[in-house]
Amino acid sequence: MIAKCMKTGLMALAAASLTTSAAAHADHPAFVPDAPAQEAVGWTEPPRSDPDTIRFIVIGDRTGLARPGVFEQAVKQADGLRPEFVINVGDLIEGYTSDAAELAREWNEIDAAIAATRTPFFFVAGNHDLGNQLMLDSWRRQRGEPYYAFTWKGALFLVLDTEDPPIDMPPAFAAQFHQLAAAMKVDPKGAEEQLGAALADVNAKRASGASDPAMKAMESARFSDKQVQWAIDVLRRHADARWTFVLMHKPAWKLNSAQFTEIETALGDRGYTVIAGHNHYYAYEQRNGRDYITMGTAGAVSHQHGPGEMDHLAWVTLENDDAPSISLLKLTGILDREGESHQPLAK
Repeated sequence: MIAKCMKTGLMALAAASLTTSAAAHADHPAFVPDAPAQEAVGWTEPPRSDPDTIRFIVIGDRTGLARPGVFEQAVKQADGLRPEFVINVGDLIEGYTSDAAELAREWNEIDAAIAATRTPFFFVAGNHDLGNQLMLDSWRRQRGEPYYAFTWKGALFLVLDTEDPPIDMPPAFAAQFHQLAAAMKVDPKGAEEQLGAALADVNAKRASGASDPAMKAMESARFSDKQVQWAIDVLRRHADARWTFVLMHKPAWKLNSAQFTEIETALGDRGYTVIAGHNHYYAYEQRNGRDYITMGTAGAVSHQHGPGEMDHLAWVTLENDDAPSISLLKLTGILDREGESHQPLAK
């Protein structure tokens, strides 16, 4: 009852704030030239303010193997750009632990970083966030079901869980991973060099089709029948959404997921954009005439070298009912008023 009253009070307060804000804006017309009418003016056209425009930021993987401080500064940089909200594509903690105290400590670090900002933050679950049942249970206690949906200004946001059900790391690989994660905190450059050598071997095995079966299962995108039917139902109920954004951790369309194909088919001919992470390397492609984006990193070590190796944000703007515009902002190029990014380890 107390929680219900608090929720009702907060909703009333938010409504009152919006009313006050609208009234204040009405007192200040958007554009009034303080000059006599004349044929020639010093601008191309008056600026416009459209209340239906949506502006949000997508931020990529912090882990596995976080370079210290990169994500923590990235959320501050995103906050300074004043989007309506920020949404992550998963992998915020190193995870893959059965130690409840360690799991709580890792999430406390993330919660503190996000609490230092003013912008609403939406979570997407990654494999490092949901590595086993203990971690899934913890997520559900703190944030509810890992897959969910919401609408904002007529657009639908469909958040999927690619770890449904979770699969833990093989023990030998987990031991090596946790050693590297500890090393990243004291010698990030040295640890990244060690990882590069290990990844070269892993990638060579993948290319030859000789990867470990347990690792192959862990790397798959998994959607329960319950989640697939839920997603299809959400899409049916929001068939008239002005645009649909589908967010997930693993780029399931690259992983031969029959379950994601069902969801993709249900998207039909509506306008939509799909955004994922996981690969630690930016990639863009079109499928079905739609944008499919794999985010680069926000602190996680890179899995490969090339133009997609970067720490960045994606600034997304949806105007009218057209396809959204998407601009990538490298963390090293988002500077404060003193000309500093405060990102010594970002790429």
